Amino acid sequence: MSLKDKEKWNAKYDSSTCLAGREPSRWLVDHADLLDGRGKALDIAMGEGRNTLFAASLGYEAWGVDISDIGVSRAQSLARENKLIIHTQIADLDHFKIDEDAYDLIICFYFLDRRLFEGIQKGLKAGGILVFETFTVDYLKYSGFKREWVLEKSELRSAFPELHVLDYQEVDEPENETAYASLVARKE
Repeated sequence: MSLKDKEKWNAKYDSSTCLAGREPSRWLVDHADLLDGRGKALDIAMGEGRNTLFAASLGYEAWGVDISDIGVSRAQSLARENKLIIHTQIADLDHFKIDEDAYDLIICFYFLDRRLFEGIQKGLKAGGILVFETFTVDYLKYSGFKREWVLEKSELRSAFPELHVLDYQEVDEPENETAYASLVARKE
């Protein structure tokens, strides 16, 4: 990432009321029964904070990190509006280090940087949960994305070898012009 990335995401967030909407990801909500709300959660590439806010609503000490100061500011406003407390950090994820053995929940939606995979595994405490979802190679049919920005087939399932996969799916929805993989895994 770079100043150029920051400017790009700031422009996207500045031109919409909530780019990804206010509701948390369906995959995260569908697996809320696995989330006990105790401890610390990290939302990587939080955007405007919809999933960070959901983690806070469950009781987690919720932390979100993103390159966009506009997205982070909007997340803080939504937290105040919903009477929730979240902690945020504006950071270039190319240089972000995840603290080891620090999180009970790590969430990452629609952001892919394979260099963070090892840090994610090490960042989870024993028993910690990872909820991850992002585009797959099939998404290239519907977008102008570069191949390195998407997952290969089954890549997400094997990306975190230290974690036990609890649920996994790969979806290609031509009617919605999207394709993605979703994972829920626990550190034993």
